[in-house]
Amino acid sequence: MSNDHSNLPGSNPGTSSRGPQDRAKGDIDELSQKAKRDFDAAKSQARQDVEELGRQAKDKMGEATANARSFAEDQKDLAANQITGVADAIRRVADELEGNDQQTIARYARDLAQGLSKVGSEVQQRDTDDLMGAAESFGRSQPVAFLGAAALTGFVASRFALASAHRRASKATPAPTTARPTGPTATPGLERGDMQ
Repeated sequence: MSNDHSNLPGSNPGTSSRGPQDRAKGDIDELSQKAKRDFDAAKSQARQDVEELGRQAKDKMGEATANARSFAEDQKDLAANQITGVADAIRRVADELEGNDQQTIARYARDLAQGLSKVGSEVQQRDTDDLMGAAESFGRSQPVAFLGAAALTGFVASRFALASAHRRASKATPAPTTARPTGPTATPGLERGDMQ
C-alpha cells in the first residue's frame, strides 16, 4: 500500500494545497484589514472623545473662573463698603473728641479716617486683578509688613465674625420669662418624697 493521496476522489494534484492556503491567506488579509479599520475607528473615536472632554473641561474652567471672579468682585465691594463704614465711624469719633477738647487725638482720628476712606475708594474703583497684583507686589517688597497686615486682618475678621455670631445668637434666644412655676416643684430642693 502506498501513502500516495493523489488518487483520492476530489483531489487534484498541484492545486489541492493551494486552494485552502489561498482562502486562509485571503481570510487573514480580510481580518487584518478589518482589524485595522476597527483600530482606526476606535483611535478616531478616542481622539474625538478626548477633544470633547478637553472642550468640556475648558468650559467648566471658564465657568469656575467666572464664578470665582464674581465672588471676588462681591467680596471686594463688601470690603470697600466696610472700610468706608469704619472710616465714617472714626470720623464720628473724631467729632466727639473735638467736642471734648481733645483736638490732638481728634486730628489723628481724622487722618486715619481720611486714609481709610481713600483705601475704600481705591478698593471700590480698582479691578480685582489689579488689587491682587498690588497685594503680591507689596508682599514681595515688604514681606514682614504684609504678614503683619494679614495677621491683623485675620484677627479683626475673626473678632467681627465672633461678635456677629454672638449677636445672632442673642437675637435667636427668647427672653427669659418671669413667671414662676406653681405646685410642689415650685420650692427648690423639695421633691415629692421630701414633703412631710
